[in-house]
This record gives sequence, structure tokens and C-alpha cells, in this order.
Amino acid sequence: MSLRLCEVYEVPGLFSVPLMKGESLIGYLRRLAHVNGYRDVSEFLTRFQRKYGRILVENIEQLEQEMGLENGLLVAISPSANPESPSLNWRFERHHSDPICPSCLADGLPFQQTWRHYLVTACHLHKTRLQDVCPVCKATLRPTSGGFDKCSCGFSYSDFPRVAAKDHEVIISALIAGDSTVGERFLDLAGGRQVPKDIGAFINFLASGFAQNRTGKSGKTQTPKSIADSLELIEPLATVFEHWPNGFEEHVRGLILAGNSESNSVPSMLGSWYQRLMKFEDDAYQPFRDAVSRAASTEFKGAYVGKLTPLQAREWVSAKQAAKELGISAQRLVAEVQSGQIAGKQARSGYGHRHTMIPRFEISNIYLDRKRYWDGLQARDYLGVTRKQFDLLRASELIHEVAAEYRPPLVDGCIDSESLKELTTNIRNCTQVQAGETIPFNQLNLRRTTDRAALMHVLQKISTGVIKPVVAEENMRLGEFHFSVSDIDRELGTQRLSKDWTANDVAKLTGWKAQAVTHWCKLGLLGSRTVPHGPSESFLVKPQQLAIFQSEYMPVATLARSRGTTSRKLLSDFESKGIETHGAQMEGKTTRGHLVKLSDLASLLSEAA
Repeated sequence: MSLRLCEVYEVPGLFSVPLMKGESLIGYLRRLAHVNGYRDVSEFLTRFQRKYGRILVENIEQLEQEMGLENGLLVAISPSANPESPSLNWRFERHHSDPICPSCLADGLPFQQTWRHYLVTACHLHKTRLQDVCPVCKATLRPTSGGFDKCSCGFSYSDFPRVAAKDHEVIISALIAGDSTVGERFLDLAGGRQVPKDIGAFINFLASGFAQNRTGKSGKTQTPKSIADSLELIEPLATVFEHWPNGFEEHVRGLILAGNSESNSVPSMLGSWYQRLMKFEDDAYQPFRDAVSRAASTEFKGAYVGKLTPLQAREWVSAKQAAKELGISAQRLVAEVQSGQIAGKQARSGYGHRHTMIPRFEISNIYLDRKRYWDGLQARDYLGVTRKQFDLLRASELIHEVAAEYRPPLVDGCIDSESLKELTTNIRNCTQVQAGETIPFNQLNLRRTTDRAALMHVLQKISTGVIKPVVAEENMRLGEFHFSVSDIDRELGTQRLSKDWTANDVAKLTGWKAQAVTHWCKLGLLGSRTVPHGPSESFLVKPQQLAIFQSEYMPVATLARSRGTTSRKLLSDFESKGIETHGAQMEGKTTRGHLVKLSDLASLLSEAA
């Protein structure tokens, strides 16, 4: 006997123990009762005026406080209506028995949460069947009685008989335990998806599909009270899991053959079983839906298969499934079939429902058309340009939008991707390596020059091959192509109506800060004219205006550099001699861009002489 108690902690009036991995709520309470000297869990819970059941679970936080346990300790292992773990679903909680795995308890493992699920009849670790009847006293093990390591009669749990479980029992237990290694055989767990948290409900649905109640109607079953009842419920699933997928497909064929032979669709033929299947929407259940499709393709001769994924061999596909494949609404597809824009056919069922079917080749055509036409975001991403530069390309007529009346049906994008690929290829084919400074295509924007017309002229020259790229590798987007700065400036020069300079141009010529130049223009100290630049405005300076400015003002920073001193020292000297500065701009807690008049400097020199 090696049941572990782990470390024991003393809390007011009670010794506590930490949780063990996968431990059930009643298992922890049994262990807690044991370390506090109780032989039976019912005696321990009576101390707190509790009995294991719904009321205890619904007031679990209060029980934590009364026992002096850490907040959330019992909440984390309590069953609930919509838990993340399949084994903690209250809907499938066992109320009449508390089965055990003798091998687990002999190995020192705790009472497992999965044992509390009424569809679980086996330990998937030891592949043995759970036991819920004492071999000595013949009493049923119940969650409301019994000890931590012994039956009420004193017989040790670890000495209970070990009976090998059947394969389907082990598989079901592993799935409810969330074992993805087992789940990969039956579920689509691509992309790291976990076993769905409603797997218990799904297995219960499969099992109930085999069961019949007294009226002969399938799908309704009694809640199993014992391991024997659970075994009877899941026994038919042996053909599903042990002979996957053939056993399941054979079951579906039987349901189809037993359905209404006059039905014109799989949903109406399978009835409520089909509706219940479709309620399990998790992508992991797709292999089961595919199996139903395969069974329907051999037993059902009609075209409409409902929400099932049709096989590629089927010529016709429902509008709903086609819409799902294309990523559009089914209403759009139906409307286009009605208008005759795309191929399809429509029929009415006996209930007045209209079924719209689309041929597989038409779906392929629509998919290719939708893939060919892009929206602005896709086009910009392909070219590697900004939205403003993309607008310039459209204004330069390098990119054309296709009007809706000239586009294929069900196409959302308005830009033909083939034309963009052709534009990029043509420019790349003109590549001519040359030395010198280069600039990437995505920097040919209104920051480079404020002359929009000149910039559009440059873009057109690039598209026609007059301006050739210097670097344009095969894996580069258009925005990453490099062009010669001299070529760009030459073409810009041919379009400029004047020799006006931007603030950046003036800054490069003089070594001043572009921010200061702009501020002087705003104050009117430096003559200029304004031009629109996006949402704001820019300043253009004529050469003669710059000459006038330089004949009147001297930046203090420039003067300080020429004399090997600092602007702060000069400003202090000017203030002491009563010389005023102009054009300063606040920047944080200091000022920048001070100007001193040359006439004031001349006066200062005269006084000094």
C-alpha cells in the first residue's frame, strides 16, 4: 500500500494537504479526511454539516473558507456546467458510485477526475476496468461514504481485482481525459488543437444513437448509475472506435437505410441524429462528418447533403457548403444562381425549402476569380508601398480599378492582380546596374518633393523604363526596388516650374536645422510661399529670398561654431550688451533657432573698435 499523502500543513483546526495532478474533488476530500484522523469521508463532511452532492458543489467557496483552505483550491477541481476540462462536466458526474482503479491507488496516484465521468469505465494508464463494487462486502463504492484507502468494511482498495478493459473503453477514457495522442486517431487536431471540451457530450451522442428506449425511439438513454450500466451504454461504440472509420460508416449507412426512403436530402433522411451531429461544430470533429459524407455518397443518390463536406468526386455542392469554401454568404450565391450569373440549379423539398446546388467546376472558377482580384490592402502589400504612394500610383494611371460591371460575379476586389504583377515584372526587366547613391521606390513620395505633378511624372517614367532600377531582385517587392538618385533628381528638375527650395533643401545647403528653417518661414523672417502637403502645408523658398535672409540675419548657432564657443555663451553676451535676438522657438524647457541681425553685430564691432 503506497497511497501518498504528500506534505501536510496545519491550518486552524485542520491539517491540509496540497492538490495532486488530476485529483478529483471527492478524492481530495477523502485524503483530507484521512490526514485529520477520519476513517470515513462522510464523518469528516458531517463535521462541516455537509454531504457530497450538488449542494456541496454549488457552495464550494463557502466550504473552502470553513475548512481554512486556500481560496480557489476546491473550486479548481469542482465539476461545473461548462468546464474547460471534459472530466469536470457536472452533466456527466456520477452520483450513485465512486469507482476506483486499484493499480493507480497502489502506485500512489490520487482518485482521478476522469473516474467521476459516467462514460469512463477504464483507466487509460493501466488499461484496466474501474471497480465500484467491493469484492468482500459486495457494497457499491459511493461518493458519500468510504475511506481514503479502504472500503467501509476495511478491505484495501489496492487489493481490489484487476480486470483488463476492452480497447474501446480505454479509448473513450483517454479522450475524456484529454489525451491528444489517442485523439489524433479519431479527431482532426491539426495546428496543435486540443481535444474539444465537449468530447464527453459527443461520445454520449454517439452511444445514444445505438440505444433505444421502450417506445423504440433512438437517441434517449437512461443515465448510468454504475460501471455495469456504463459498460452497457458504450458497448456498441466498440465498432466505432476499434474498427475506425469503417465501423462508424457502416452505422451511418444503417441509419440512412432505416430513414425515410422518399427524402430528397441527407438531413431529412437522418432526421434528429443529423441535427444533433451538426451541433458539434468544433473542427476536430471533421473526420466524423467526412465519414458521414462517404457513407451518404454510397447510399444516398440525391444531390443535397446538408452541412456535410462533400467529397471531391461529387459533381454538385450545396450553396451553403460552397459559400463556406469560398468565404462568402450563401445568400449571395443563391442570388447569383437565380439571376443566371453563375451555373447552378434549384429544387424545393416537400417542406417548401429551396435547395440551391452549385457544380464543382463553377466553384473552382469563382475561387480563381476572387483570388485574382485584390482590394487596396492586398495590392499595397504586394507592391510594398504606403497608402499615399498607392494613391499617387493610381493618380499616375499606373494602377487601374476595374468597374463592377466588368468584373466576374462574386468578386469583391477591384484591382486585377495580373496587371500589378505585369507592372512589377516590366520594371524589374529594365534593371541597369550603375554606381552612385540610390533611393528605394517607397521613398519616392511627397516628402522627397512637394511638387506632386513632378513626382507623378517620375513614376510614369519608371513604369515606361525611362528611369531604370539599379537593384530589383526577384524576391523584392516594387517598393524595395532601388533607383539612382541622380536619375530621379534629373527628371524632377525637368518638371520644376521654379528653382524654389523646400525647408529640407535649405537645411542641406546651409547646415541649419530644417525645423528652424520652417519656423522662420512661419514667422515671415525668411521669405517663402506655402504649398499643400497632405493634411498640412510646406514652405518653398526662392534663392533670392534666401540671399536676402542671409544678408540680414545670422543664426547664433552658426556664429558660435565659427568662434569655437557655445550658443548659450553668446546669448548671455548679447543680453549683457542689450542686443536682441529673433526667431527663437521653444523646445521643452529651452529655446532654439535664435537669429541675430548682422546690423547689430556691426554696431557691436564698431563699439569694440
